[in-house]
Amino acid sequence: MLDYDLGLRGDESLYDYLYQRIRDDISSGELREGARLPSKRALAEHLGVSVVTVEGAYRQLVVEGYVESRPRSGYFVCDLQRSEVPSLGVRAGAAVADDAPRMPGRGEGSRSIDFALGARGAEQDAASLWTRALRQALASESEAELFAPAPAKGTPRLRQAIASHLRQTRGMVVYPENVVVGAGAQILDSCIVQLLGRERAYGVEDPGYPRLMRLYAANGVEVRHVPIDEAGVRVDALAASDVGVMHVMPSHQFPTGCVTSIGRRYELLGWAADSSAGERWIIEDDYDCEFRLAGRPVPALASVDAMGRVIYTNTFSKSLGSALRLAYMVLPDSLMERYGSELGFYSSTVSTVDQVTLARILEDGSYERHVARVRKRARDIRDRLRELVAAGAFGPGVRLEHADAGLHCVLAVPVASQPTTPATPPDAASRPATPPGATTSTPAISVATDAPCPTCLEYVLAALREQGLSAQPIADFTYLPQDVPHDIDRLLVNYC
Repeated sequence: MLDYDLGLRGDESLYDYLYQRIRDDISSGELREGARLPSKRALAEHLGVSVVTVEGAYRQLVVEGYVESRPRSGYFVCDLQRSEVPSLGVRAGAAVADDAPRMPGRGEGSRSIDFALGARGAEQDAASLWTRALRQALASESEAELFAPAPAKGTPRLRQAIASHLRQTRGMVVYPENVVVGAGAQILDSCIVQLLGRERAYGVEDPGYPRLMRLYAANGVEVRHVPIDEAGVRVDALAASDVGVMHVMPSHQFPTGCVTSIGRRYELLGWAADSSAGERWIIEDDYDCEFRLAGRPVPALASVDAMGRVIYTNTFSKSLGSALRLAYMVLPDSLMERYGSELGFYSSTVSTVDQVTLARILEDGSYERHVARVRKRARDIRDRLRELVAAGAFGPGVRLEHADAGLHCVLAVPVASQPTTPATPPDAASRPATPPGATTSTPAISVATDAPCPTCLEYVLAALREQGLSAQPIADFTYLPQDVPHDIDRLLVNYC
């Protein structure tokens, strides 16, 4: 039986302290691979806490890949070095693609359907926050600070605010000197290419973010598509390639929503530390880490990087809107020296006024309050979506995947269960209300004409439209050839 002195937890919550103690025992080897954890009820009685407390700790351990839940058997410790995991079943290829074909589903053989895009309340809140903060900055900050040229890395005040923010929200020990501010993720990714060189092959996840592949290709580097499974990037495929720089989204992969397990994270770090094939680097894209909707945030890959091989990148686009073009990266010490000598001549790409304004809202707590409001709105939308799925609004066998990891989830629709005729939409009166802030703008959504049952996909997408949500087939983001039977249609569904 696990025995912990919960009186030593200080100000931490019971579930958080219990989670950390079990996690530490697994990491140290005290709890070995395959060990069965006590049942939730038995451990709760032994420690004198509620079953809900133990359930919360176990759930977080499962999310991060320390523990696996086996139906009717219990919870078991995972192998942190290597684990066999199922394929995503979308188009997870076995090899790394050498070429980047054009995006499927957007040219010939597809047809476009318009659907409503909702949940714009977050952007409206962000606009109000920024307008108010900008006015206060112009009224109260000195002109000498507001209109002084910003250093290449960004103003010291903003870099200090970002370092403190990462320490509080991501548990990362970051020195302000290692923070570089830029006008959006694309600027910083291009800067990384200049820093690491164009002679390397750059790896991107597949399925993955299309613009990222195009950005690297536009920078003149060779791009490799590396398959992923439910645990993250397949390191066996990565090791078999000649990739020298791997771009990953371990906390919430786009578009599949997967969270990279702790075992796979160690494998990735091991790959990067192996210098036998030349210098290797990992770019960690933590684009919506602040919006985990349940449990504690998944630790950043950079926080467990002991060798200094991870370049951490993040953006404020998800929280404050893409129009502001505010992003940053944290460089390891070795790259920081190289940045100063090779790229330090650049002028800052973000105005000093914007940097001071952002620093203010990070310092006074208004940014955190704004993020909390966005999370609350996303939770409400997620809960409404769960109600619809549970009520069978999208047909039998449909399920939500990765619904708590960030600002989008995946709706999985088994092909075998799809009707051959359009289903009748559920009674509008029985549906939850449209989320606050929904609008009637209509971006194009492409659905391939060779789908097993296009009428069913149209119905599912139309039902999502009724809730003010946008969706897109994950196949649109896949480039590698399919080597598994296509038995599930998966849709990316945005909360905000």
